[in-house]
Amino acid sequence: MTYKLDKEGIIITEERLAAQIYNKGKTGTPLEKGQLLLRKEEALYCDYRNDIDLSEDTINKFKKDNLTHIVYRDLKERGLMVKVDEQGLRLYDRKESSKGQSSAVILAKNFKYEIDFNDIFAELDRGLERRIQIAIIDIEEDVVYYVTKIVEWPETKLKKDGNIIINDPDVKELIDKGYQINSGLKFGTHYRIYNYESKHAPWLIHIVKDGITWLDITRMVRVGHGVNKTIVLAYKKRWISLEWIKP
Repeated sequence: MTYKLDKEGIIITEERLAAQIYNKGKTGTPLEKGQLLLRKEEALYCDYRNDIDLSEDTINKFKKDNLTHIVYRDLKERGLMVKVDEQGLRLYDRKESSKGQSSAVILAKNFKYEIDFNDIFAELDRGLERRIQIAIIDIEEDVVYYVTKIVEWPETKLKKDGNIIINDPDVKELIDKGYQINSGLKFGTHYRIYNYESKHAPWLIHIVKDGITWLDITRMVRVGHGVNKTIVLAYKKRWISLEWIKP
């Protein structure tokens, strides 16, 4: 047996194999005596590329309630440096050193689940200089990535011909700050938003209610990207933008 089970995944006990795996994109965490810790996502990926041979029971155990292994595999297959720790997936951009802070933190979401931004806000509120990326996984285990940011609305003013007939408490902040708000129906969202300088609406606003899924979010961002507009979600009195990104 070239490995032993560990509470975090497996430990490669054969020194030569451990070195070979680690040297393939710095996979795993080196330990004493030439051993290598592979967390569940890393172990599943090494099994996928035939570096090790996990038992069927171990594979099923590691995959259970674990979406991040799909995202980890996708990023590694794209030739990217990815690290796994107790907080999740950390992505390093090409030509960036893996010794410093990661370029992005990746949060995995199933396309059919209702949205929950709690973990996203927790990362955004840390205020670190790195991207927060959402990885949405479909039924075929393909992954689409979005960068998410907190949106702050500076004061602006209505254009001379501006007129607001919308009286929605969910967007009262924008009305009070002088933004022009019009229906976003033709773009599949609630509102389109203009500031004083804009000729065309830079933002599409969607008011998030219970029951909306990540598939719904994907549809919105797809439309917004196609018309060069940023999708902004109004979620529990906070504003959060989503933009498609290619890893």
